[in-house]
Amino acid sequence: MANWFVRPNTSHSGMRNGQSYASAWGGWTEIVWGAGGIVPGDTLYVCDSHTYSAILAIGNHGATAGSRVTIRGDYPGHSGSITFGAGVYYIDGNRNYTTITALTINAGSDACISPGGQPNKGLWITNNTFSCGAQAAIKFRAFNTWGYEDTIISGNTFNGGSGSPGGGCIQWYVTAAVTSTIKRLTISNNTFSRNSAQRATVQLLALFGTALEGCTIEDLIVSGNTFENCNSVALEVECKKTVATVTVGANRGIKVYDNIIRNQGLSGTFGGGFAVSGFELSATADFGINDIYNNWCSGLHGLTGFCNPLYGTYRIFNNYAENITTISIDGCGVLPDHGCHDTVIFNNEFRDIHGDGASTYTATGFGILVLDATNITCYGNLIVNCQVGVGFGNKGPGQSSNIFNNTFVNCALHAAYLVGGANNTTNLVRNNIFTTRNSLPAVKVDSTAWTGESNNCFYGFGVPVAHTLAASTITGDPQLDNSYRPLADAIKRKGVYLGGKDFYGKQFYNTPNIGAVEDVTNTPRYTLRYR
Repeated sequence: MANWFVRPNTSHSGMRNGQSYASAWGGWTEIVWGAGGIVPGDTLYVCDSHTYSAILAIGNHGATAGSRVTIRGDYPGHSGSITFGAGVYYIDGNRNYTTITALTINAGSDACISPGGQPNKGLWITNNTFSCGAQAAIKFRAFNTWGYEDTIISGNTFNGGSGSPGGGCIQWYVTAAVTSTIKRLTISNNTFSRNSAQRATVQLLALFGTALEGCTIEDLIVSGNTFENCNSVALEVECKKTVATVTVGANRGIKVYDNIIRNQGLSGTFGGGFAVSGFELSATADFGINDIYNNWCSGLHGLTGFCNPLYGTYRIFNNYAENITTISIDGCGVLPDHGCHDTVIFNNEFRDIHGDGASTYTATGFGILVLDATNITCYGNLIVNCQVGVGFGNKGPGQSSNIFNNTFVNCALHAAYLVGGANNTTNLVRNNIFTTRNSLPAVKVDSTAWTGESNNCFYGFGVPVAHTLAASTITGDPQLDNSYRPLADAIKRKGVYLGGKDFYGKQFYNTPNIGAVEDVTNTPRYTLRYR
């Protein structure tokens, strides 16, 4: 396990064997990889400030999972940096079980690091500082038969960049008829700031079609990252495949959690939090369900809103998002759309969903909007200040949902809106609280009568359009307290406490509570017993 050294040029010594800082190799081309140089278990220190107009290849060092090679830039007193000139220049991350860490890398007109391999196994990119250029700082190459396994991108700082053609900081972008896969990629604890990508700050995207069905992502983890003042979607990840005339998920396994997003701005109409598509359940026994949870967001501007799940099955819970806008369509709290199925959305808090700011019935600024999606369950969500509480758009075959025990405060337009083509019998809305200050119709239906509404509270709204409120639905003031608990007698459940609590702590009653938060008087009192 030897330490090796490389300096920017040859001026420091006539004897350059790489074995010390004083006798360091003079530039990247002098590095010896393999026998007589860097072998498994060794560390290469990149010292001082390097400038290159070349692709920096990592030689065949033969590292293994148990004996890695590390390239690092933190030799005491001689911190390493690499600056690339204009052109297709980058570090070619094409060797298995290599760690690249603690370097400062300044892009030219291409990437900082461009992984490649058949497949590339065990590449770790950690604790580096990237000044991004016109391409993604880390750009996975998507040639035929190339793939990536057990890759870790963690603890890095990504600054600036313009992000063409799509991904600004991390990108895998497949547009040709190739087979390329990503397995067990972890993107964690990175900071992304001031990046202006065309589509997404982190983009893992395979455009779908019969020629691209060999492209898949498996067991992806995106966690603990911070996005600050970037433009476009924070995370766009998508692979689909076509089976006859039906497009379904091609990926398996995703977890997106503990991320922070502040002011994710527009790039054209693109922007917002998480656009996630194509994920069915993982085939790995211990990976678990596809989860999007514990994310905190403020300032999500663009079509995606907080989350737009497509083509797959997800749980979306315990998230907070505020100040959601769009200049076009969508821009909602959560929008399950094309091919999303068997998805559960619960215990989220969304505030100030402005949409496009217009007082119209177009599809913008919904707390929850269900489009071409099947078996969508939403409960226990608190949504404060939105355009429309819950909506249903033009359906694909089998559109259905069950939306219950949510609280929607200060809906600017309607509590519920069914556009023409929405399924009027299989979308159920019950035991929710809706309030407004604007006296517009509580429910607006563009087609035939809606039969899926019951046991709701609509307070402050006007007369519904093309809908008659269910006999079980009330219109009185729920008298919400500062914690959004209903205090009005008409809202409080007078049923029997059944014992136990659901996942997020709400206790079970018969008859059920109305709203996302249980009312105060129905909270059981317990007597401590001592022995």
